[in-house]
Amino acid sequence: MRRAAMVKLTMFLALFAGAVHAQDPARGRQLFYDTRAVTGTPVGNCVSCHGNQAALREMIANRGGKPSDARSVRRVLQAAIDGAVPGAANAKAQFRGVLTAKDLDDLASYLASAKRAALQEPLS
Repeated sequence: MRRAAMVKLTMFLALFAGAVHAQDPARGRQLFYDTRAVTGTPVGNCVSCHGNQAALREMIANRGGKPSDARSVRRVLQAAIDGAVPGAANAKAQFRGVLTAKDLDDLASYLASAKRAALQEPLS
């Protein structure tokens, strides 16, 4: 029985590790700069309101997130889209049902990897 539990735990950890490595910060950068094109839905582009990287990092921190941690950034993004963040409920409503879990993972990965450097321009 103990061996079976260890096998299950090992499988769970392998799946979890795979999910973490599945994040694509380059795709997240594309989402940030051209959300409409990546999602195929006429929504606003993230950069339109959040182009000031320092202010964006401060906003994430003010909402209880850690700007350099993708999982933490992901939680803040999800809360804003779900309407749980005062002041963001109406602005982020356009993304409900549009951004997938993969989109949010990739976007959070990009934002967290940008760290203190200026957000990079989109790929041409």
